[in-house]
Amino acid sequence: MVHHVATMYPLEIQLAQLLGAGKPVAGVTWDVVHQMNAEHAKEYDAVAKEAALDLLRRNSTAAAAAIRALSDEELDRAAPVSLNSDAPLTCQFMLEDHAVRHSYHHLAAIRLACEAVRAVA
Repeated sequence: MVHHVATMYPLEIQLAQLLGAGKPVAGVTWDVVHQMNAEHAKEYDAVAKEAALDLLRRNSTAAAAAIRALSDEELDRAAPVSLNSDAPLTCQFMLEDHAVRHSYHHLAAIRLACEAVRAVA
């Protein structure tokens, strides 16, 4: 899951930057997301902890720098997003709802899994 979050940072930033440029996010559907996640899970099911953490450090640092580089105008721009039924979303909303929240969403799942393992042990 850590590797998955790390892998998604560049894509999530790229999509937000599209919105910041006033361009729509097209072709992204939940089916596409689920397929991408399934392929990632298969390819990286045995990724080493250190490799996942290294990728997370690098990609989250780059994501933070990219977010800081956005202007207020870019953050305020909105365009249709296919994943959200072509609702116009701002660049800032996309960042907050995807790039930033994504890690918290999975952190909750990781914590639940750790609790389950401790309960069995």
